[in-house]
Amino acid sequence: MRLMIKKLYLLAITLLNLLYSHKKVNQQQIVILMTFAEDVLPILERLNARGYQITVITKEKHKQLLQEFKHVKWLPAGNKHVIEQVKALSMAKLIIIDTYYLMMGSLKKKPTQTVLQTWHAAGALKNFGFTDHQVDLKNKKMVEQYRRVYNATDKYLVGGNPMIQCFGAAFGAKPHQFLKTGLPRLAIYRQFNAEEKKKELKRKLGISKKVVVYLPTYREHKKGNQTINTQAFEKLLPNYVLLKKLHPAVADEQQTNLDVQTLILIADVIITDYSSLAIEASIVNKPTLFYVYDEKEYERVRGLNMYYKNIPREFKAYDEGELLRKLASETIPWTPLFESWHEYTSQDSLKKVVEYIEGLMVK
Repeated sequence: MRLMIKKLYLLAITLLNLLYSHKKVNQQQIVILMTFAEDVLPILERLNARGYQITVITKEKHKQLLQEFKHVKWLPAGNKHVIEQVKALSMAKLIIIDTYYLMMGSLKKKPTQTVLQTWHAAGALKNFGFTDHQVDLKNKKMVEQYRRVYNATDKYLVGGNPMIQCFGAAFGAKPHQFLKTGLPRLAIYRQFNAEEKKKELKRKLGISKKVVVYLPTYREHKKGNQTINTQAFEKLLPNYVLLKKLHPAVADEQQTNLDVQTLILIADVIITDYSSLAIEASIVNKPTLFYVYDEKEYERVRGLNMYYKNIPREFKAYDEGELLRKLASETIPWTPLFESWHEYTSQDSLKKVVEYIEGLMVK
């Protein structure tokens, strides 16, 4: 049934695309499909300053983030506004996306249009795309539907060679599609001393204790994350404060309001699981423990890649008792695990991406 609904949706996009096929591409027009603001906003800010006409298709919760930008128009995400969305996409010189968007599978690009994928993560420890165990590779119709979406992308931003390998396996991306600019969302980490920044942020936030930050990824069907017993944590670790932030798909009212970047910077220790945030935190050498109580189940349902499987056992905890004991011992082993993921990321990564975009806009 879901496959049929998607098929009908893609048919509607195709028909709308035909309706606007006569529209000329505006050489100054950029459309951004935004789900993960932290990946897109650094690029958006620079492009706005250069006077490009930008339409951002995103949910209403992100609308306030766009109000300060003079040249940005907000277009609501969702099927109710699909006609306006397809019209805007049909005239854009550049389309920037940050994740999988089904509508891209039926968007017939004009020869002078380019689709740039920023992706919404610094890397990957779990399977995605065609490597995701939930994708039935024997189902030709399902595979073709995914392939049409993936084939819409012309270029991918990458921070290192491991991401090139992941995109190649997940999307069938080819070597010429990768822009080795590094990732704009991570460039800021290269602009200061992480230890000094941690002290500065802790002073501003009034935090005197050491900080443990719990950043788990989501489970399929919005299954809740296993919590860490606060009382047990405080009893065993009185000199630490525990902060948590869940994946946006399962966020709750008990979590901190601090953004992920701030949490990574103030953390003395990161606790995560199969989240790419472990890779992001590695750019500032944060000690990380992997709380993987459901590893076998996650491997069965979603799949874990070789980069996860290469994480040494001593970095992992399979139950809360083991997790707290490793934290209390203060002998967490730490050697950098993900340096190669950041090979291309520098303080100039954002500048490089914008220069590439400006080169496209004048062609």
